[in-house]
Amino acid sequence: MGTSVLAAELLKVRKRWLLYTLLVPVVALIALQTFAAYFAGWRHDRDLEALRVAVLPSSLTSLLDLVQYLGSITLAIVAASAVATEHAWGTVRQALIRGQTRSQYLTAKLLSLGIMGALGFCLVLAFGLICSAVLTALEDRGVAGPSAGEAVLMVLRTAYAIVPYLLLSFCLAVVGRSTTLGVGGTLVYIIGESILLGVLGGIGGGTADARAFFLGHNVVAVMAANRVTDTDFISLAPRPALPIDDLPSAAAGPLVVALYCIIFLAIAYGVFQRRDLTSETSAG
Repeated sequence: MGTSVLAAELLKVRKRWLLYTLLVPVVALIALQTFAAYFAGWRHDRDLEALRVAVLPSSLTSLLDLVQYLGSITLAIVAASAVATEHAWGTVRQALIRGQTRSQYLTAKLLSLGIMGALGFCLVLAFGLICSAVLTALEDRGVAGPSAGEAVLMVLRTAYAIVPYLLLSFCLAVVGRSTTLGVGGTLVYIIGESILLGVLGGIGGGTADARAFFLGHNVVAVMAANRVTDTDFISLAPRPALPIDDLPSAAAGPLVVALYCIIFLAIAYGVFQRRDLTSETSAG
């Protein structure tokens, strides 16, 4: 795979307005969480936990939790659109005729999505940090939080926890050649799994232990390592902050997430390698 191929794929993603449009509600929700916590939670109710959400460096836990949740959905939509649109336009065959292998084609797609996703992640994170920095200066004090080294690890964990949902959407879009399947399937999975995990946790016992095999439960375990205190943190992400002892271990969580990523990639590459592209159609 040459750099020109990757550059072409990057141009395709960069020229789409979809990613930039989706960033608008993301930054709006981040601003809402940060400023509402400060003005409504702290200035009005003097809630110390709300202050933790608003000012640095303690705000990083809540900020990253929301960025991970919203980033997963945003990149899932972008990934599904980027893959399925090529089938709708009938340009997949043309790209392969020019000399790319099928693996190179999918790899270039993934790398371009990863690069643009990383840039979007950094921009959104920077926006959230600026919001917190403004409130920290306004309050003229911060609340104890992670060190610089710990903050870097927290950011890396958050980015890692976004990857499986991007790959799930990518996989579904490749298999179904459909934006609807990629986006809808990923959203249904996220929502449906969240409900199922809540039911399993409510039943308790051995049934609750089955949650360890689900992607979402292990993603929560990865994100739980970002907590800087034992208390619950405030986040607009619609999922419970489970106790640490109710989650997979710090080693098991990332490994299960990696296994899901491998499965999604294997399915996408396997299906695409065997697909007949002579009568290319799109499911929409």
